[in-house]
Amino acid sequence: MDVVSKKRPVILMVDDDEKLLAAVRRTLSSSFEFVTYADGQTALDWLSLNRDRADLIIADLVMPTLDGISFLKQAARMAPMVNRMLLSGNVSSISLREAINQAMVTRVLAKPVSVTVLKDAIERVIMTSKPVVKPVSGLTPMMVNAAIDRADFYTVLQPRFRASDLGLCGVEILCRMPSLEKEFGIDEIFEVCRNHPIINRLTSQLMAIMIDQAPRYRMLLGENANLAVNVSAYSLKTPEFLEMVIRFYEKMRMRGISITYEIPERQVSPDDLELLASATRLRERGIALLIDDFGSGNNSLELLRHEIFAGIKLDRDLVAGIMTDFLDDAFVEWIAQVCSKMGLSISAKGIESGKVAEKLQIYGITEMQGFYLGSPAPLDTWEARASAPISA
Repeated sequence: MDVVSKKRPVILMVDDDEKLLAAVRRTLSSSFEFVTYADGQTALDWLSLNRDRADLIIADLVMPTLDGISFLKQAARMAPMVNRMLLSGNVSSISLREAINQAMVTRVLAKPVSVTVLKDAIERVIMTSKPVVKPVSGLTPMMVNAAIDRADFYTVLQPRFRASDLGLCGVEILCRMPSLEKEFGIDEIFEVCRNHPIINRLTSQLMAIMIDQAPRYRMLLGENANLAVNVSAYSLKTPEFLEMVIRFYEKMRMRGISITYEIPERQVSPDDLELLASATRLRERGIALLIDDFGSGNNSLELLRHEIFAGIKLDRDLVAGIMTDFLDDAFVEWIAQVCSKMGLSISAKGIESGKVAEKLQIYGITEMQGFYLGSPAPLDTWEARASAPISA
């Protein structure tokens, strides 16, 4: 076997289709170092000696001596930090659950699969396995704290719609910081303080505003008074703040408001036992916690195996890609089926056209939001619209 170049990721691929393996080696050898086997047990023997070299493991579902899921389960125990991908023509619901919960696969690709599609999937997995956080020059948590001191922030309501009939089913409460947003994006603002006590202060301030405005939410939304609220992993792992999150949920429920929490996928690690314990406590209290930006990283499927999240919200880039990217389209369709079989809700954000909405309806998405359906606006604006004459 050739000496592996350090510049090329090492891919262990197991498939009994020798033509596919030959095409992969021939076409992709300049980008990746492929180690290919037709027999799963032989591949495991190689992995046991080379687990530190492998960057990705790909296995076909059907193999002569060892099926793909059994192979990937053993590979997961042998090399838990190496991403796993399953190739399959048809996967039953039982096999899907086993692939997610036990084999902890990162991606599932439908066969027959072309070399081009496989290359795109490999690059996507490898590129997102080590996300790079873009530094924000000049922005500090203390600047966010100063904005809070000046009360230089406010909330807006992003409408949420049932996918079945596009009827309003709730809102997401978003924060705006006008002065800071003249220089920085709102995502950059939250990123710089997401692992800092400032995020707890900001979130608690937003919760106080929501408690004060609860009667107005109830009057405006009626039976659709369902609010989605973003929380950070740092906040949920702070014991005092976790208690505050639970108390806020109870206070809002007493005011006729239903609260759902959302946490970004990039902040959730399957190995973060402290965070998973907090998420479990919320579940035991009947409080829904969703994975936001689902599909933006490599933990997507592995997070579902814990069965402590109430649902997912698809990443906006993933949603945008369903009209042009085969992999994004296939993944969204497949994960919608998985969520349906697991009894999880699945929302999609970033809906920017009617064609995207129609395709997601076909796939069985339960909820949507995006500028095409309705843009965020302050509560005052919502109330003014609700009270305006129909002719206006």
